[in-house]
Amino acid sequence: MAHPVDPSGLGRVLADTMSALARHTGTGEDEQATPEGHGAAADGLIRVTAGPPGRVTGLTLDPRLMRMPSETLAQEIGAAVNAALTDLQEQVTAAVSGQVDLGSLGEQLRRIQDDAGRQFTAFTDALVEAQDRLSRQGGR
Repeated sequence: MAHPVDPSGLGRVLADTMSALARHTGTGEDEQATPEGHGAAADGLIRVTAGPPGRVTGLTLDPRLMRMPSETLAQEIGAAVNAALTDLQEQVTAAVSGQVDLGSLGEQLRRIQDDAGRQFTAFTDALVEAQDRLSRQGGR
Protein backbone atom coordinates (compact mmCIF):
# COMPACT_ATOMS: atom_id res chain seq x y z
CA MET A 1 0.00 0.00 0.00
CA ALA A 2 1.29 3.46 -0.90
CA HIS A 3 2.05 5.96 1.80
CA PRO A 4 -0.57 8.67 2.30
CA VAL A 5 0.30 11.89 0.50
CA ASP A 6 0.90 14.90 2.66
CA PRO A 7 -0.24 17.81 0.48
CA SER A 8 1.57 20.23 2.76
CA GLY A 9 4.84 18.54 1.76
CA LEU A 10 4.70 20.08 -1.71
CA GLY A 11 4.08 23.49 -0.20
CA ARG A 12 7.03 22.95 2.13
CA VAL A 13 9.30 22.12 -0.82
CA LEU A 14 8.25 25.31 -2.59
CA ALA A 15 8.72 27.34 0.59
CA ASP A 16 12.20 25.84 1.07
CA THR A 17 13.11 26.72 -2.51
CA MET A 18 11.96 30.30 -2.15
CA SER A 19 13.76 30.62 1.18
CA ALA A 20 17.03 29.31 -0.28
CA LEU A 21 16.81 31.68 -3.22
CA ALA A 22 16.02 34.64 -0.96
CA ARG A 23 19.04 33.87 1.23
CA HIS A 24 21.36 33.77 -1.78
CA THR A 25 19.98 36.65 -3.83
CA GLY A 26 19.80 39.28 -1.12
CA THR A 27 16.01 39.56 -1.18
CA GLY A 28 15.58 38.40 2.38
CA GLU A 29 15.04 40.40 5.53
CA ASP A 30 18.70 41.34 5.83
CA GLU A 31 18.81 43.10 2.47
CA GLN A 32 21.79 45.38 2.10
CA ALA A 33 21.76 49.03 1.08
CA THR A 34 21.73 49.86 -2.62
CA PRO A 35 25.29 50.19 -3.93
CA GLU A 36 26.44 53.60 -5.04
CA GLY A 37 29.41 54.55 -7.20
CA HIS A 38 31.35 57.79 -6.83
CA GLY A 39 33.61 59.58 -9.27
CA ALA A 40 35.37 62.90 -9.45
CA ALA A 41 37.33 64.94 -11.98
CA ALA A 42 38.87 68.38 -12.46
CA ASP A 43 40.65 68.21 -9.11
CA GLY A 44 37.39 67.39 -7.31
CA LEU A 45 35.42 70.28 -8.80
CA ILE A 46 33.14 67.75 -10.51
CA ARG A 47 31.56 65.01 -8.39
CA VAL A 48 29.24 62.29 -9.72
CA THR A 49 27.18 59.63 -7.99
CA ALA A 50 25.82 56.60 -9.86
CA GLY A 51 23.36 53.88 -8.87
CA PRO A 52 21.89 50.75 -10.39
CA PRO A 53 21.29 49.95 -13.15
CA GLY A 54 23.99 52.37 -14.28
CA ARG A 55 22.28 55.73 -13.90
CA VAL A 56 23.73 59.03 -12.77
CA THR A 57 21.95 59.91 -9.52
CA GLY A 58 23.94 63.01 -8.64
CA LEU A 59 26.11 65.59 -10.36
CA THR A 60 27.81 68.45 -8.53
CA LEU A 61 29.65 71.15 -10.44
CA ASP A 62 31.72 73.76 -8.65
CA PRO A 63 30.93 77.27 -10.02
CA ARG A 64 34.63 77.80 -10.78
CA LEU A 65 34.21 75.32 -13.67
CA MET A 66 32.27 77.90 -15.68
CA ARG A 67 35.59 79.54 -16.64
CA MET A 68 36.73 76.29 -18.27
CA PRO A 69 36.40 75.84 -22.07
CA SER A 70 33.26 73.85 -22.93
CA GLU A 71 35.19 71.00 -24.62
CA THR A 72 37.39 70.55 -21.55
CA LEU A 73 34.37 70.75 -19.25
CA ALA A 74 32.57 68.05 -21.26
CA GLN A 75 35.63 65.77 -21.14
CA GLU A 76 35.98 66.23 -17.37
CA ILE A 77 32.28 65.52 -16.78
CA GLY A 78 32.59 62.39 -18.94
CA ALA A 79 35.63 61.28 -16.91
CA ALA A 80 33.78 61.77 -13.61
CA VAL A 81 30.72 59.87 -14.87
CA ASN A 82 32.87 57.00 -16.12
CA ALA A 83 34.73 56.86 -12.80
CA ALA A 84 31.42 56.71 -10.90
CA LEU A 85 30.09 53.93 -13.15
CA THR A 86 33.33 51.95 -12.78
CA ASP A 87 33.13 52.31 -9.00
CA LEU A 88 29.50 51.18 -9.05
CA GLN A 89 30.35 48.14 -11.19
CA GLU A 90 33.17 47.14 -8.82
CA GLN A 91 30.89 47.45 -5.78
CA VAL A 92 28.10 45.41 -7.36
CA THR A 93 30.52 42.70 -8.46
CA ALA A 94 32.08 42.51 -5.01
CA ALA A 95 28.66 42.40 -3.30
CA VAL A 96 27.37 39.62 -5.54
CA SER A 97 30.49 37.47 -5.28
CA GLY A 98 30.51 37.91 -1.49
CA GLN A 99 26.83 37.01 -1.06
CA VAL A 100 26.51 33.92 -3.20
CA ASP A 101 28.11 30.67 -2.10
CA LEU A 102 27.29 28.60 -5.16
CA GLY A 103 28.43 25.35 -3.54
CA SER A 104 26.10 25.85 -0.60
CA LEU A 105 23.23 26.97 -2.83
CA GLY A 106 23.72 23.95 -5.09
CA GLU A 107 23.65 21.57 -2.14
CA GLN A 108 20.50 23.17 -0.74
CA LEU A 109 18.78 23.00 -4.11
CA ARG A 110 19.81 19.31 -4.50
CA ARG A 111 18.20 18.51 -1.13
CA ILE A 112 15.08 20.39 -2.14
CA GLN A 113 15.01 18.53 -5.46
CA ASP A 114 15.35 15.19 -3.65
CA ASP A 115 12.49 16.10 -1.30
CA ALA A 116 10.35 17.18 -4.23
CA GLY A 117 11.12 13.94 -6.04
CA ARG A 118 10.01 11.88 -3.04
CA GLN A 119 6.83 13.93 -2.69
CA PHE A 120 5.97 13.60 -6.38
CA THR A 121 6.66 9.85 -6.27
CA ALA A 122 4.35 9.48 -3.28
CA PHE A 123 1.71 11.56 -5.04
CA THR A 124 1.98 9.48 -8.22
CA ASP A 125 1.85 6.22 -6.25
CA ALA A 126 -1.30 7.42 -4.49
CA LEU A 127 -2.90 8.29 -7.84
CA VAL A 128 -2.03 4.89 -9.29
CA GLU A 129 -3.41 3.14 -6.21
CA ALA A 130 -6.63 5.18 -6.40
CA GLN A 131 -6.97 4.34 -10.08
CA ASP A 132 -6.47 0.62 -9.32
CA ARG A 133 -9.15 0.77 -6.59
CA LEU A 134 -11.57 2.49 -8.94
CA SER A 135 -10.88 -0.12 -11.63
CA ARG A 136 -11.50 -2.98 -9.14
CA GLN A 137 -14.71 -1.38 -7.90
CA GLY A 138 -15.97 -0.83 -11.44
CA GLY A 139 -15.26 -4.46 -12.36
CA ARG A 140 -17.59 -5.95 -9.68
